[in-house]
Amino acid sequence: MATPSPHTIARQTMAALIREARSAGWARVKGEIKPDGSVTVDAGMVDPDAADDFLASDLRMSK
Repeated sequence: MATPSPHTIARQTMAALIREARSAGWARVKGEIKPDGSVTVDAGMVDPDAADDFLASDLRMSK
């Protein structure tokens, strides 16, 4: 049997992490697999506060 590539191992690891995080009730899990097989994970129990950068004065249609 051939040895799995680093990318395949990283993909399987990320899939398992996302599956377990969802079953644990985590609010967000985001992962990035790089071509060399390394994995970056951003996870948290709460969603970050979304900043609303628009003010009513910024939404006018004309001057």
